[in-house]
Amino acid sequence: MLKKFILLLLFVFQFTNAQSDLSTPVKIPFTVTGAGHIMIKATVNGTEGNFIFDTGAGLNLVTKKFADKVNLTKTQSFYTGHRATGEALEVDLYDIKSLQLAAFTDNNQQTAVLDIDFPLDGLISLMPFKNNAITIDYTTKNLIIENGASLKKLVKKNNALPIQISEDGERTLSISTKVKLNSKLTLQVGLDSGAGANIFRFNSRYIETLGLDKSKLETKYVKSDFNPEHGNNFYRANLTELATINNTASVKEIPVTFIEGLIYEGIVCTNWLGDKITIDVKGKRILVN
Repeated sequence: MLKKFILLLLFVFQFTNAQSDLSTPVKIPFTVTGAGHIMIKATVNGTEGNFIFDTGAGLNLVTKKFADKVNLTKTQSFYTGHRATGEALEVDLYDIKSLQLAAFTDNNQQTAVLDIDFPLDGLISLMPFKNNAITIDYTTKNLIIENGASLKKLVKKNNALPIQISEDGERTLSISTKVKLNSKLTLQVGLDSGAGANIFRFNSRYIETLGLDKSKLETKYVKSDFNPEHGNNFYRANLTELATINNTASVKEIPVTFIEGLIYEGIVCTNWLGDKITIDVKGKRILVN
């Protein structure tokens, strides 16, 4: 159910916030689900819940069931986002009085509310960390909100992977980077921790470019959970290698999915980049240990 829900929410929207430098880094413990999703605890307007940390969601999101328990303030604004498979989703926007993650508090966040059956309470996007670099440490299972001093140390010790930042009127935020497939095709792909572990999805237009025979690939038609009349063909294949454009990270012999109608060149998980990575939105880079 959890994996299905994350696939359901492959659309991007988000907001701005303003943070001053922290006196010390803040650690947020997380657990990893069976599918590789990063689950954290967060307190929204004084009510604690369980959330997925999702760098690909863009917008903070809570379920209607959780929203009914907290005092969210509905705004006059809305946002129309798109699932990665092309469907539009229109959501109303709500102000959050206080979002707390461990010792980190942000009083300038917004969220969408979605009425859907979901085992957790929603998604925490990158927006609370737009002005503070955040480290995903898969070894110790901590998210670490860095301060200026700790970030400087990481810069000295780690390799930097350039990332691209996409924003829509200061309401959306997403990150992407350039990768090479089989050492022959360069694509710009979204970096999505919410996809789970070892997930690699690409637009089906690149099947022939990579020298693959579409007729020989395992194919599955997947109907939309929102609109039964909408669906996409998924093609399963294997690639020899996926590497970042500057060879900071690479992975070999990987199963991938090509999707007809994907609105991006590709979407990939974050765990393949390294056991410890630091997303620095302001610096437009990911530091790879």
